[in-house]
Amino acid sequence: MIDLTTEADGIADFLSCLSGLEQKNAQLFQLLSEKTTMPAAQPLLLEIAQDNQKHAKELQQISQKIGNPTVKTKQCKQRLSVVCENTETILRMVKQRKTVTANELSDFLQILESSGGAAQYLLVQAETFLFMSQEITKFYGMDAKQFNELLQGMVQDIEKNIHLLEDIKNQIEKQQNKDKKTHPIFKYQSPDSWQTPSHSQKTNHVI
Repeated sequence: MIDLTTEADGIADFLSCLSGLEQKNAQLFQLLSEKTTMPAAQPLLLEIAQDNQKHAKELQQISQKIGNPTVKTKQCKQRLSVVCENTETILRMVKQRKTVTANELSDFLQILESSGGAAQYLLVQAETFLFMSQEITKFYGMDAKQFNELLQGMVQDIEKNIHLLEDIKNQIEKQQNKDKKTHPIFKYQSPDSWQTPSHSQKTNHVI
């Protein structure tokens, strides 16, 4: 359990780190929405980006009310570890591309999920602070109703975004199946069929 009497700035720093992570997530999903070759996924990616941007501002506001955040970017990377590293890696890759295909988008989402997923990580943190909201608001003299509404809204947003990501993955799967039907893979009955048959073989050549 967090010691509220001695860790005000520590809590503020952690919330500031989460704000920075959501800022990077907002930038990532904004770029994905602009570069995806899947029109149906574009508005879903954009909605996630907008929610991330909103969360970044809200987390920073809470951070500043609780303490005096002075944490540096390098320290945040260490605290958030793989979650932050994966987001930054994909962000660099997306910046280098003119477009993001369905297969590339699928790969990016898998990398994000391999670390537990930024959305899942933030959901756990938001729920933890919501659980401690009574103590936090009382100790730091914050408006309990406003604090709870903000965190509850954040939890609802994140849960919605997790469902949106599932919708996007389903769209990718449909697109991949459609591509397979449009460009079928032909399998030869015999490896010899790849070779130019001799004159005597032409009458028995099977594909």
